[in-house]
Amino acid sequence: MVALLAGCGVGEWITTRPIRLRPPEPSGGPAALAGQRSPEELAVLSYNVHGLAWVAARDDPATRSSAIGWLARRYDVTFFQEDFETTRAIAAQLPGWTIVHGNGMRPDPRLIATKVVLLPLALALPGFSPPYGSGLTTALAEPLRVAAAGVRRQAYATCDGWFSDRNDCWASKGFLRVRFVTAAGIEVDAYNTHLDSGSSPGSVAARRAQLDELARAIEEDSRGRPLIVGGDLNLAAARASDRDDLIGFRERLSLLDTGARPELPGWGGYDHLWVRDGHGVHVRVLDAGEDLLFVSRDRALSDHPAIFARIAVEPARSSRPDG
Repeated sequence: MVALLAGCGVGEWITTRPIRLRPPEPSGGPAALAGQRSPEELAVLSYNVHGLAWVAARDDPATRSSAIGWLARRYDVTFFQEDFETTRAIAAQLPGWTIVHGNGMRPDPRLIATKVVLLPLALALPGFSPPYGSGLTTALAEPLRVAAAGVRRQAYATCDGWFSDRNDCWASKGFLRVRFVTAAGIEVDAYNTHLDSGSSPGSVAARRAQLDELARAIEEDSRGRPLIVGGDLNLAAARASDRDDLIGFRERLSLLDTGARPELPGWGGYDHLWVRDGHGVHVRVLDAGEDLLFVSRDRALSDHPAIFARIAVEPARSSRPDG
């Protein structure tokens, strides 16, 4: 079971080549101090934190997660994926933030039976509680606040792989929608998601079904609203079939790619951040990239890059239609 969980849609905690790091400048980095940003500006982070149990992650997730949470303070909106066992360690570093979690474990008889069988082990081993829910968390810094009826949690109806193809079905991947209100009183819908990760035809089909389910939810819940959409989609623009899926998804929802990309060698481009204008609201991308502060010397804090976008959410000068 530990081996299955270790392969549950994640890779190894990579070690990069040694690099020299410097803090990002306010005008060219992901998150200047709050006092240096205008009220319309938001710094957004998306990060798969590889938050498995220590026996599966084969490292010290609690220590990594504390560092991740501390670094995340520099942002206004954070999308975390795979914080299965590390939610508390990250949240402890974000006092005063609004923390919203995604869906729990789906009611699949196989997952329920496994949960019961593993209960003695879970009681004996702190930080070991599989099978998991979505592993999604969206965190909002003050003064952002969740709007009334502003949360939707949904597990995807499809998955692929119980004992192969990265064993994605042992987690209940889905999407988390959080509608929040900015300091200027503008409502924004933020969608955080994590899709299946295998490479077999079954996994590709599952990802496409999940992407369609997410698109339908956005069309249903967020028509005409300004959007931030991101997460670990396990879709790489460098692969032709993935590129077609990404383009189709963006065009269907009129999404703008922020340009958030990994900068270090060795990363796959599976993580994405998109935005969209809404009726009477313009979302403008100011900067985007990889936050290199999440890499310390020659070791990364996760097996994914920490991507960011700095955006401005402001009243539009003229109303424009949105999909």
